[in-house]
Amino acid sequence: MKIFNKKIKVGYTFAFHQSDDIRPLGKQVTQPSVISFYDSCDYDFQTFVIDNQSEPKTSFSEIIDTSTENMHYTYIEDQFEKGITGAWSLGVKQAIDSGCDIVILTGDDIVFNDTINNLIQHIENDDESGNSIYGPLASGITNQCQLASGPNGQITQLPGNIVNQHLGGHLYAFTKEFYHKWKQPNGDLFIINQHHNGGDGKWGGNEGNVMCWAEQGAKCILVGTCHVHHQVETRRSWAIAKGIDEK
Repeated sequence: MKIFNKKIKVGYTFAFHQSDDIRPLGKQVTQPSVISFYDSCDYDFQTFVIDNQSEPKTSFSEIIDTSTENMHYTYIEDQFEKGITGAWSLGVKQAIDSGCDIVILTGDDIVFNDTINNLIQHIENDDESGNSIYGPLASGITNQCQLASGPNGQITQLPGNIVNQHLGGHLYAFTKEFYHKWKQPNGDLFIINQHHNGGDGKWGGNEGNVMCWAEQGAKCILVGTCHVHHQVETRRSWAIAKGIDEK
């Protein structure tokens, strides 16, 4: 039986989608992602899955047991109402409402290893964590400042508001204090339309939100003691959904 570090509580959250028309590889990439987090994380954690209208509805339960004590599963009937941005905000809010000290918001196609504990430990020990957002090094991404084949052991503060010197959207980690500092009046963390959104609207924009926070004084920290892998053998459900939404 795995023994967890229970000094802090981690909220692990992601949006999921599987459908033949929009994202046929959803289950294929998500199962190893979730299993790798469960196998790697040594901290006490709760999982918050936001299923953005998968078809069939049983898609997630076909790959992961949703009955485990720390698994919280929410099915969104209409992903076009709030898009991927709304799903991210909902997962974050659920983690905060459940008493999590640190939230890890990630793609559903990220493969973890035990260096995820280094990321959590760094946040736990950082005196400025209440105004900082964190990301790991990663393979399989396009964001050059985070692209690496493994950890490098370095902690780097990025400008955060400059393209190619910002934190990529494959994984963000932050404290409950950070959430309460930057949340919107309705409790959502992410603003759908902001000046760094790039036209994605409700189908993206988490990177743009982080860039806005950096402009307003938030710190963006690249934790090089942690490395994850982004599976590139996937189609982004929100990219295709965006096209459908605009027709």
